[in-house]
Amino acid sequence: MTPNRHLKDQLFTHVATLTKAIASPKRLELIELLAQAPKTVEQLAEEAELSIALTSAHLKSLKQGNLVCVTHEGKHRRYSLSNADVSQLWVLMHQLATQHYPALRATLDQSISTPTHITDVQTLINMSQEASIQLIDVRSESEYQQAHIPNALSLPIEQLSERLHELKQETPIVAYCRGPFCLYARDAVNYLRQQGFNASQWKDGVAEYEYEQIHQLPLQP
Repeated sequence: MTPNRHLKDQLFTHVATLTKAIASPKRLELIELLAQAPKTVEQLAEEAELSIALTSAHLKSLKQGNLVCVTHEGKHRRYSLSNADVSQLWVLMHQLATQHYPALRATLDQSISTPTHITDVQTLINMSQEASIQLIDVRSESEYQQAHIPNALSLPIEQLSERLHELKQETPIVAYCRGPFCLYARDAVNYLRQQGFNASQWKDGVAEYEYEQIHQLPLQP
């Protein structure tokens, strides 16, 4: 063994601590959820369709990797990402996975029933500002308040049927949600089209928008 081997092993082991922390589909889903807004254990368990105990175990692993932090609010624990870099890591990971795994690309294509013809987020923002489209955010109100794409109207999917009157029938609608792994926008678009609206889906979410703003380049399809 060379004199530097022990030090090199230590360095790679520290990096592996982070990769081990995220090496679970459910932990990645929790990161995606927390990229939208801080959430309690109960909220995360409900949205990820996990038990409280299993959700807590996954969050413990993420905390050991310094990927999340927690605050105590009475009997509740509210988790958030440790910093914005964790959200950017998630975007980079799913972007790379989509590029390298054809099966993932095929599954993502199936998850978008009516994709929008708009190809970049700046055009999306400009068109919504000009009122040539109606851009709607179908995530929860708390997620919208945390961050949203400029000019988007908050219209949570569970309120869609009772708030149809807020939408103009003659103006095309583009819906977005948490990102390419979220199905809220697809379900919202399908419902709106059934109601006679010209609706389509923007595949990305706020995390992807912020990633693009930081790096000043479009995400790869």
